[in-house]
Amino acid sequence: MAFDELMGLTNRLLANALALSAVSARLRLDELGAEGDPAVREQLDRVIEELGVHTKLETLEPGERAVLYAFSRSYLAQALDLVDDPARQGAWSHSDPILLSAQGSASAVVATLITNLGLVPPNARILDVGTGVAGIATAFCELHPDATVVGIDPWKPALAIARKRVASANLDPRITLVEAAIGDFYDAEGFDLAWLPSFFIPDDVLDHAIERIHELLRPGGAIVVGVIFADEASPLEAVTDALVTVRSGGSVLGADDAVGKLDRAGFANAHEVERDWNPPLRFVVGRRS
Repeated sequence: MAFDELMGLTNRLLANALALSAVSARLRLDELGAEGDPAVREQLDRVIEELGVHTKLETLEPGERAVLYAFSRSYLAQALDLVDDPARQGAWSHSDPILLSAQGSASAVVATLITNLGLVPPNARILDVGTGVAGIATAFCELHPDATVVGIDPWKPALAIARKRVASANLDPRITLVEAAIGDFYDAEGFDLAWLPSFFIPDDVLDHAIERIHELLRPGGAIVVGVIFADEASPLEAVTDALVTVRSGGSVLGADDAVGKLDRAGFANAHEVERDWNPPLRFVVGRRS
């Protein structure tokens, strides 16, 4: 009986996973301008129709298509990594260039969300903690032609891709990449804005990271802490988000927890920003007095 029940559950979950892969494959075909195998394309379209998103896919802008594809590609790859190597220590230790690039492309939306909140001043000097392949750093520079960014990350495979990405975008004069963890990073100029993704920062260093950013910010500078979005209406999404976060070596942090950490580090007016976007994260903001 247990086997039958679990096999039924497996089939239901597989249907969801395969449906996501179908959406991702369709986005990829559109990006490439390719039809693919007509028989497979027909089945992809049947899945899209069953999901009821055919019209929505057709109306997406190219940038929106790229974000959705990258987001799906990254998490599907991370899911396979979990299945293939469930015993490894939780850490961001991926070296697959496709996965790293997909994650960076998906994360670029963070720069847009922060910009829409009015947190990027003119001529901003921005600190991008855990810059990865510089997806957020390059997005900030594209959105703010007068901004400069320092991206730090201790992970060599990601930085190797980041350097190529920055060079190909001719952003070397505006983006500085540093191989360092936030606790070991020093800078004399100061920053107007700092991005800190708590979901990639281990619990045992998160407080120190926040304190270090407080020291690095200029007076009036803002920190934006990214926190995973736990939808109370979808407990399964909440626990799977937590799983991915811990697997990546990050902190499962509530918005109230983040506010408390910013308060203790000396930030003023620490608060969660009202969320009006779909990407599954929350922002907690504070300012250096």
